[in-house]
This record gives sequence, structure tokens and C-alpha cells, in this order.
Amino acid sequence: MQVSHKINIMFIIDCLCAPGGTETHLTRLVTMLDKERFRSIIVVFDLQENHLIKKIQDAGITIIHIPVGRYYNFDAFKKAFILSKLMREYHIDIVQTYHFKSDFYGAIIAYLTGVKHIISSKRDVGDIKSKLHFLLNQKTSAIFDGYIAVADAVAEIVSLKEKVSKDKIKTIYNGVDTEIFSIPDQNMIVETRQKLGIQPSDFVVGMVAALRPEKNYTSLFEAIKKVKETIKEIKVLIVGGGDLLDIYRQYTEELGISKEVIFTNWSEDVTQYLRTFDVACLIPSRNEGFSNSVIEKMAMGLPMIVTDVGGNAEAVIDGYNGIVIPKNNVDALSDAIIYLYENPEKRKEMGARSRQRIMEHFTLTKMVKSHEEYYEKIMKG
Repeated sequence: MQVSHKINIMFIIDCLCAPGGTETHLTRLVTMLDKERFRSIIVVFDLQENHLIKKIQDAGITIIHIPVGRYYNFDAFKKAFILSKLMREYHIDIVQTYHFKSDFYGAIIAYLTGVKHIISSKRDVGDIKSKLHFLLNQKTSAIFDGYIAVADAVAEIVSLKEKVSKDKIKTIYNGVDTEIFSIPDQNMIVETRQKLGIQPSDFVVGMVAALRPEKNYTSLFEAIKKVKETIKEIKVLIVGGGDLLDIYRQYTEELGISKEVIFTNWSEDVTQYLRTFDVACLIPSRNEGFSNSVIEKMAMGLPMIVTDVGGNAEAVIDGYNGIVIPKNNVDALSDAIIYLYENPEKRKEMGARSRQRIMEHFTLTKMVKSHEEYYEKIMKG
């Protein structure tokens, strides 16, 4: 393999499985990096079939699966030699790691192989990481040239809990494709609602997120039960899948709101559902970073209701393009829904401001350009 003038970057990620926020971010980044200046290769420790893989491969990006379970046994030792050999064969200039196993195991291998530049991408506030995880991150922090945090809130946690100087941390927000995620016309809204059995007069509150405990769907369902008496024609659209789907279906039946809630499961094209929303939510209780789901909804011109967790309040300005509420507060959520229902002009105004904020701060082009500039800066020392 010949040495190229391009900057060769190996992205190491623990899991390329269900299309979550980090997987989506990485796909957008590697497929849009300037191929005249950068060559990308992705190494995955846990690879499961999903639609993002084809997008990456169609863009000419190599994905290599090196199955690594526990990183402290003999099998992981053997896999370390395979990974090190790949780094040398591809003449890797920069290794960028995602998630803990990559941050620790992958980064140490890169360091021992002699890769000159190692970067860690920090995607959330680490609420599910143990004290041991943070300790190991502290012990290996010296081998990293820098850290890319997805939000200022994440940068603060990295600095505080991993003992990293703020000078080594760069915040680069996620970006959204403003052509794919754009304000729909009225005909598209009516057509999509008809397909889903939603009436023109229905008030639709929607949420797009994996069905996991930290996304706090239970608070949303409890809030809908509260507002049901005030908003007779309310509908809730839940776009996402996961192990809790059947449990949540049963929970909505127990609350008496099963007729109001529509579950769509996973979707490769969430725009078709976002068109039906009057108001969009993302109300996690913990472990948030800077949500792709939030900025996608904002790009569609939607007013937002979010909890003040992770970087949510960096995308949504309270009272400007949405409402920011405390986490785990059903009363605050129900009040926000009722307020936006009773104030359609305020909804419209907030939705327009959401789109404006995206165009000014959170485009995909801006995100990719910021990464390119960062890589070139790292290469210059």
C-alpha cells in the first residue's frame, strides 16, 4: 500500500449496530469528508446489520469488523496485533475513537503502534459510565492529542471527571442535512397524516428516539394522560424501536391512552413522520449529548420541548424556539404541551426560529468543515 498525501484517518467505534446518534453522526462525517484531502477507514468491534453500513460502503469507505468482547483476555491480545497491523498498512495519521472500549483499548494500541495523533470523540455526559471507566480515561488522557465534544455540556464533564485541560477540548456540534430535513408544504402534511390515520384537526406531539429507559418515555405517556382532558384531539407519534416496545404498548393501555399513541417502530426515513408533528419532544432523564433527533426536528421547522439534559439547552433556547423543562417533571411537560396547543401563533414563531437556528449554527456542512479544520490543525501540531 502506497503512502498518500492525504490525511489517513482511522475511526474506531465500539458498536455500529442500531442507527443511534453516534452511528448516524459518524456516517454523515465520513461520507462527507473531502476525499481529495482525507482517506477514512472504520474499525468496528461490534458490527450488526443496519442501513447505515450500505451508505458508508456506497461512499467508498472501508469498514473492517474486528470482534472484540472483553478487552483484557487473550483473544483481545491477539486482536490487538490485527488492529496494529491495519494501522501500519493504511499508514494511519490520525486515530479517532468513539465510546469507552475504543477510547481505552483502541487508543492504547494506536499509541503503541506509533500513530502520531490520537483523538477521542465524546458524545454524551457519561451518566452510565462507572467510576472505573472515568479512572481509566484519566490514566490514558496523556496519549490523546485532543478531544472533540459534541456539546459544551459534554466538554464540562470531560474536563471535570476525566481531568482533561479545557485547552485540549474542542466543541463541534452535530449537523443536519437541511435539504433532507426541511419545512414541508401543507399538501405533504395532509397526505402523510392520512396514511397514518391522523385527522387534520388532531394535535400531534411527536418523539423520535430509541425505546430505552434514559429517553424517559414514561414521563411523556403520563403527561399525555394529564393533558388528554384539555386537548381532546391529541395524538402522540412515537418513532423508534427497541426491547421496551411491547412494555410501552402495555403501559399506554394501563394509562388509558392507547388510542392516542401511535408506535411506528424503527424507520430509515423519519421525515415522513416529522411532517405530521405540531410539537416535537426529546425529554431524556440522563446521558444525553447533542441530539441529532433534536436538530432534525428543528430543521423541519418544529417548536421543541426538551429537558435540560446534556446539550439540549444549547440547541433549544427556552422561550425562543421551544421550551426547556427540568428532567423527570411530568407537570412541566404537560404544562408545556398545553401552552403550545393554546398558542398556535407562538408555535409557528418558535418553529420558524428553530429552522433559523439550524441554518445559522447546526448545518451538516458546518459540522464537516469544522472537523476538517480540526484534523489539519492536529496534523500541524
